[in-house]
Amino acid sequence: MKHNKKRNSAFLYEALVKELTKAIVREDKNRQETTRELLKEFYCAGAPLRDELNIYRDLLEAKDLDNKHHGRLLKEAKIDFDALNKRSVFNAQTSLINKINKQLGSNVFSNFVPNYRDIATTGLFFQQGGLPAKKRIILEERMLSILSREESEREEMRHLDNLEYSSFVKRFNETYDRTLRPEQKDLLTNFIVSFSDNGLGLKSYLNEEIGRLKSAVDAVVVEGMNEAINENLQKVRAKLDDYAQKPLNQQIIEEIFYIQDLVVEVTRK
Repeated sequence: MKHNKKRNSAFLYEALVKELTKAIVREDKNRQETTRELLKEFYCAGAPLRDELNIYRDLLEAKDLDNKHHGRLLKEAKIDFDALNKRSVFNAQTSLINKINKQLGSNVFSNFVPNYRDIATTGLFFQQGGLPAKKRIILEERMLSILSREESEREEMRHLDNLEYSSFVKRFNETYDRTLRPEQKDLLTNFIVSFSDNGLGLKSYLNEEIGRLKSAVDAVVVEGMNEAINENLQKVRAKLDDYAQKPLNQQIIEEIFYIQDLVVEVTRK
């Protein structure tokens, strides 16, 4: 059973929320404004995509019903979904997809959404028309499993709290603005937001930053320099090469953080 995430209003919403989160933390004002405007335009009260999103939330945020009512909830949610104006929803999705591609870039659709599996399962459940009876039963069982999870296990859809993220960014900048080098601040910022896109932004940043550090180390490893310093720099160079063969983890981030300091010290005139 294939799922087209671009035709899932809940996924599009969550992907945009993740994009806005990254833009806020990275202090990208233009991207923040563009993303906010898209959310306001397509998910305001009464908009077709907002109506569909609300039906997804009825299921994915169900906390107040006993297990014995979950079957009834599925039926009622399906009735609400079938009553939507499908043409209006489809046209709005098409317009939003086009604007995301033109204004933000297709990488938005690759943003990591923690509860994507639940969103996709719900989308398949709603759009099960034409499926054999066996597959419809499987989808219903999956949905009942989602609904019956303990609240602590459920990854809920939630509004982005702009005040929460803005406060975090403000504290981060106030704490580190004068104590970190610009490249270290960039490294930590990308590491902080890596949860939002499954590390794609961090990997892209490190690809360039590690290349810069390699060039900087190569430039100072020269004949005539203190032999012990040269030996240590060569070890650092080998470690930078080795990072390409290893999965990213916190230890690597910490090592790069200190290598950034080292490069500044050895190149200081």
